[in-house]
Amino acid sequence: MVGVLNRLPHVVCEVGTCFSAAAFTEYISVIPGNPDLRNERHAIDIVLCQRHDADFQRIGLVGVITAYGDEITERNQ
Repeated sequence: MVGVLNRLPHVVCEVGTCFSAAAFTEYISVIPGNPDLRNERHAIDIVLCQRHDADFQRIGLVGVITAYGDEITERNQ
């Protein structure tokens, strides 16, 4: 869990349609939303609000769709 420090003001959570202010950044693996790339996995950074970061720490948010249309598969260490 890394705090959001060097981001522009008013950055919002990148989980689905959440519009809460982002507080943390996490490094995750996703299944791309592009149907042609469904068999690939990509590691990306996303920003999360406090509620979604707490959920991420507790249950991992696996299966949750990001703002980019990607599906979270696992947490990257």
